[in-house]
Amino acid sequence: MKIANVRHKGLRQLLEDDDPKGLRPDLVPRIRRILTVLVSAQGMNEVKGPPGWRIHRLSGDRSETWSISVSGNWRITFRIEDDAIQDLDLEDYH
Repeated sequence: MKIANVRHKGLRQLLEDDDPKGLRPDLVPRIRRILTVLVSAQGMNEVKGPPGWRIHRLSGDRSETWSISVSGNWRITFRIEDDAIQDLDLEDYH
C-alpha cells in the first residue's frame, strides 16, 4: 500500500531518508518489519504478522483506525483511505 501521509516525525525520517534517529533504537528493527509488511501489502487482508503484532481496528471514535503493536504501549496506528495509508503514527497508546 502507498503511504499518503505520516504524522510522526521519526517515522517520516525513517521512511524518507532511512534515518532512524527520531525513534527509540530498541524499536527500530520491529518498526522496519512492520513498515515493510504494510508497504508490500495490496490491502489490509494481506497484512500478516506474528501474534505479538496484535493487528486490529480500534473501537469507538477511532473505529476507522488500525493498530499494530510495536512494544509495550507503543503502537503504529493508521487509517486506510482510497487504498492508501493515511495518518501513519507511532503513539504511546493506552
